Amino acid sequence: MTPIPVTTIGGYLGAGKTTLVNGLLAGDHGLRIGVLVNDFGAISIDEKLIVSRDDDIVTLANGCACCSVAGDLAMALDRFAGRADRYEQIVIEASGVADPARIAALANSPGLSPGAIVVVADAATVRARARDKFVGSLVRRQLAAADLVVLTKIDLAGPADLKDARSLATAQAPGARMIDVLQGRVDAGDLFADIRARRGRLPACESAGVDAATSLFASHVWRTDAPVDIEALRTVVTGLPDSIVRVKGIVATGAGRRVALHRAGEVVSIDPLEDAPDTRGAEIVVIGRLGRLDATQLDGAFGACLLQSRTHS
Repeated sequence: MTPIPVTTIGGYLGAGKTTLVNGLLAGDHGLRIGVLVNDFGAISIDEKLIVSRDDDIVTLANGCACCSVAGDLAMALDRFAGRADRYEQIVIEASGVADPARIAALANSPGLSPGAIVVVADAATVRARARDKFVGSLVRRQLAAADLVVLTKIDLAGPADLKDARSLATAQAPGARMIDVLQGRVDAGDLFADIRARRGRLPACESAGVDAATSLFASHVWRTDAPVDIEALRTVVTGLPDSIVRVKGIVATGAGRRVALHRAGEVVSIDPLEDAPDTRGAEIVVIGRLGRLDATQLDGAFGACLLQSRTHS
């Protein structure tokens, strides 16, 4: 059986990886792609495109499938490996704090073939991230693994930012291809082209789960079954300290709507999810610097945003 090529999409928190993957899943590219999301699932798949659900695998009308991986990534990848009859390409969306080279090493197994490592970088902020004393080494290591660098959010980057981003990517990943994308719109052919790997031998699979995340970051999940005052939540999330590097969640509001909540750096966005699976309350993941994430304080701040709490106060 022909091995299935595996493309790994990495990049720092908030760079635009999920937007890129959403575009692939909904795209009219004629490819049957299996996508593994190794992060909190903010993938918002249009319900009109879904033809079936099998456990945690969602199959779409265009032949693509998506699986949100909460546990062992290698085990989830093995589920796709034996299905060359169903999938022509596998994509792994790595966590924003993972080393994509270590994740890509998982494709060195029967039934799979390591493809390109694609690193997504926010053109407006990647230079500052690379200089940050806490996460700079991680950002530079992610870029250094790239066979293809995808510069995103180019509409938010000034000419100097864009020039700096390209210069940084060239310095960290000499010989890698580089493309600019807007709002995640990318040609599947650019991601799955036969890119000659410029990297050396990938790390051994045994080390694939060991990356900077455990030494730099801690995470906390807050869940509720009650609706949330979204504007109060926006205020809380906006006011979180700089030690909180990422907030991501799906939230049900009192108006019967569901929204996606994101904070990357200082930018907070709340976007409607009209076709998202039904959500009764909220599930929010917070990632912060190790030793600087106070779970009790977060729970109290988020809990004060519950509509029932605010009604009684």
